[in-house]
Amino acid sequence: MRKLFFAVMILCLFCSMALFAATTGKLAGRVTDSMGRPLAYANVILQGTQIGAQTKENGSFIIINVPPGTYNVIFTAIGYDKYTVNGVRINVDGTATVNAKLPIKGVAIEGVTVNAVQEKIQKGKVGSGRNIQMEQSGDVAVKSVEGLIALEAGVTQSGGEIHVRGGRGNEVVYSIDGMSVSDPVDGGAALSVDTDAIQDMSIMTGSFSAEYGNAQSGVVNIVTKDGDEFYSGKIEFDTDHIISEGRNSDLVKFALGGPILGNIAPALKKSLTFYINGAAAWDDGYYRALYKNSPNNDFIYRYPVYENTDSMHVITSRLLENEYSANDPYKNRKNFMGFDLGNRNFDSYNLNAKTKYVIDALQNVTFGIRGDRVTNNPFSHTWKYALDHYWSDRTDQRQYIVTYDKSFSPKQMNLKVKASYYDKVHDLGPKGVDRNNYMSLYINPDSLANPVNLAAYIRRIMNSSDYGYMSIDQIADGVMDDGYLPASFWTYRTQGLENAQNVEGFTAPGTIFDTFINDKTSTFNFRADLEYQLNSIHLAKTGFEVYKHHIVKDQLSGFLSIYEDRRQKYLDQIIDITDTLQYVDTDSTETGAFVPPQLLGVIQNGENNYIPIYKPQDYLAAAYAASGKHDSYIADPWQGAYYIQDKMEWEGMIVNLGVRTDFWYLGTKYQVKNDDGTYRYEDFKPEERLQLMVSPRLGVSHPISERDVLRFAYNYQNQLPQMQYIFTSKTPADAQVSDEIITVGNPKLQPQITVTYEVGLQHQISEDYVADITAYYKNIYNYVSTKKVSQPGQEQVYWYEYTSEDYGSARGLDLSVEKYMSNFFSANLAYSLSWAQGNNSDVVIQDVMTSLREFPLDWDIRHNLNASFSFRIDRGEEFFIPFTSLILPIDDFSANVTYNVASGSPYTPQTLLGSTALDTNSKRKDFTQNTNLKLTKTIAMNKKMSVRLFIDVQNLFKNMNVLTVYPKTGSPYVDGTDISDASTGFVYPERQVVHQLYIQNPSYVDNERNITLGVSYNF
Repeated sequence: MRKLFFAVMILCLFCSMALFAATTGKLAGRVTDSMGRPLAYANVILQGTQIGAQTKENGSFIIINVPPGTYNVIFTAIGYDKYTVNGVRINVDGTATVNAKLPIKGVAIEGVTVNAVQEKIQKGKVGSGRNIQMEQSGDVAVKSVEGLIALEAGVTQSGGEIHVRGGRGNEVVYSIDGMSVSDPVDGGAALSVDTDAIQDMSIMTGSFSAEYGNAQSGVVNIVTKDGDEFYSGKIEFDTDHIISEGRNSDLVKFALGGPILGNIAPALKKSLTFYINGAAAWDDGYYRALYKNSPNNDFIYRYPVYENTDSMHVITSRLLENEYSANDPYKNRKNFMGFDLGNRNFDSYNLNAKTKYVIDALQNVTFGIRGDRVTNNPFSHTWKYALDHYWSDRTDQRQYIVTYDKSFSPKQMNLKVKASYYDKVHDLGPKGVDRNNYMSLYINPDSLANPVNLAAYIRRIMNSSDYGYMSIDQIADGVMDDGYLPASFWTYRTQGLENAQNVEGFTAPGTIFDTFINDKTSTFNFRADLEYQLNSIHLAKTGFEVYKHHIVKDQLSGFLSIYEDRRQKYLDQIIDITDTLQYVDTDSTETGAFVPPQLLGVIQNGENNYIPIYKPQDYLAAAYAASGKHDSYIADPWQGAYYIQDKMEWEGMIVNLGVRTDFWYLGTKYQVKNDDGTYRYEDFKPEERLQLMVSPRLGVSHPISERDVLRFAYNYQNQLPQMQYIFTSKTPADAQVSDEIITVGNPKLQPQITVTYEVGLQHQISEDYVADITAYYKNIYNYVSTKKVSQPGQEQVYWYEYTSEDYGSARGLDLSVEKYMSNFFSANLAYSLSWAQGNNSDVVIQDVMTSLREFPLDWDIRHNLNASFSFRIDRGEEFFIPFTSLILPIDDFSANVTYNVASGSPYTPQTLLGSTALDTNSKRKDFTQNTNLKLTKTIAMNKKMSVRLFIDVQNLFKNMNVLTVYPKTGSPYVDGTDISDASTGFVYPERQVVHQLYIQNPSYVDNERNITLGVSYNF
């Protein structure tokens, strides 16, 4: 059976002769003479390239494998004048149609040149989505790829994640140059790329054809730029702290492209090119001022004192019982002309480089390398007074990709072979603490600004101070032996109460975040793509790809805790008392094989009792081995896919029919790190190692008139569960000895399935206005959940296991109206009405299924409206001010306004008395809205050089948007907690002050306006 399966796969590959990399488009049309008669063997060339074709007997032509971009198309034939169509736009996975009527030679002296009429209706579009015109994206008031995506119908942002049509945030697949850069372990976007490097970007929000896989909700397909035979580039600088305080952010970008050898080798000027760009951003964030704090100055109680009815003065009282030093993370920064030098709270760097060698008109090779680095030092309200040792992280990513592209003429067949290597490293841990040497904190407590005396903890586990390893004066006053500040230390005084009160909510100063993460993921990916235009109707595609992952998860949590059983086990390996005593001789006058106990590392404690003597380095090594708990493993799974597809294009109907098969192979075993630092192997059963999933796809587009196109799609979309739910370091055996909740992985998890039904209509309202309306319904199965498991007869010992039992559904209506650029302005309106429901919003630990009833999911944004308006005066154009005869004295100018208004996301309310939760997500937060503005002015220096000035304002009207609310009140400012004294019912004003400080969380609302000024030099 297995041999038959592979034989069929190979047969399909070679018989259909097709595969598609989703990085190119197609040009088609018909050439006739001035009388309308077809011209055979006319030449069709894309100007500046070696891409072209000849017309057939009926005058028709098809050119496949055209890189996205805007081209001038030249038509020539013997006896006829040249005919040129300028500005033909080619989109990824799209077909541009260009027809030409060639005049007989001599009628026109220098040929005919016309401008292409942009196709407003996409007749070949069988699913919902949009191609973004990256040429104008720099004028739009958004700053990132995610911002461009969020403008589309069907896309919402919630909790910092992109959600497409009710799906979870990890259901969107990101692809750069045809290769996935999504993280296989935890999903979502991985490697970032600057918008300057993007040649074309398409966003698919609904059904997508079989070449796109392992995605349930959406696909973001990015194609990066190539260089050409002319040098060009830019240098840009943006800053936000000239006009206002802002986020203290600065951005530097550059780009350069052209021939590699220039005039050194003229023959290679067109064929060997490069493009490179990079960006570096430094940002302190909206909470930059809150990183600086002084606990004693913040916890202040001001109360009036009346000497008589006419005399009153205010007494200021510090509430904290003890003194704490102020924290200023910016005090050592260097400043140059008002700009901070060095790192800030959030820094990011990215670099993209690509070279292309055109071997001949039919084949080329490209090599790309790109990478980014992101560092974060986040703000946490609860850790506000302990930020000096709160967590920080750094993520490094890189990708190497090589592509060989071969066309077979005149058969209209194209082969692409690609290979890439992707690598990601994520490090996280407490600031100022080295994972390889964190025990030095124990030995040298003075290294901390607010020392938590971990030295006392190490001293205690050494069992004795008799050997002088540590003196008692190393124990700081007011610190417990377990290394933490006692509860009585982080307290405040209340008049009328004898005992000090614990500070509510805030983490005590000097506390250390006690988790380290060092995760690494690398993926080698190989794919082969073959595309064959069988005839004027059938475009067949087929292909396969294979991924080899190497996953290293290395996480250490609770390293401030040292487990005595593991510590003693480690020490016993150094000195085995039972084995050592056979060599002990207490009479030092005797000679022979027996020696005094001191020389063997033991000491006599009583007549026949011996205890081992350990060196300081032994205790230190034992403490390392016994501290914290590991969640670490090493795995090498495989993943792959194969699909076959046929796109059939008739004059009145386009049908895209295909099927895709995805698989994973987990291997026979993987390595798991024990808490003591050693590794063991966990085996997979034979039936657990391989998973297969099949996805049929159907899309139909029916042009019912010149202005209307009706489409329908059915998709059975699969997505493999994230690897974090497959490989885990815990097993059911750990539940026998652990006092913590144990969650184990499950290699039998089923692929997550989304079944989508979609119907849509495109309608060209007028020459410049196009509307698109889409209705959809999605059923979602096999979401990852957990279930409680115990051994029969031992129900008191239990663990949790990941399982494929959660489900959901989504339905909605997407409406977009686009006004193309004419009469100096363009606009786009995108509205979504949607319902996203399910029985769980996340993978949660639960004893039983939380609900068999679907409820609104956390990202269920019922109404979402995006509007974008652009006004542009091109170079040399004149704009008359409306209702006057005056000309606006400016050109080469653009203004863009984006506006978003959305209904609030749901939350689960609670009763005011107690904390009983009501129906899940049964209430909603207030509507949110945001307006952004960008003004751009370009100053031409000559035909090739210009300076571009711009101002970018985020949240123009400083709207107050509520992000989080307290479940008892629905307010971001009032939590509804009863803080009165339990016995008297009196509310102590000091407690009211402390409570108010804690509940005023700045991350619950967003009302920040940010103004950025920028300048770029373009050549």
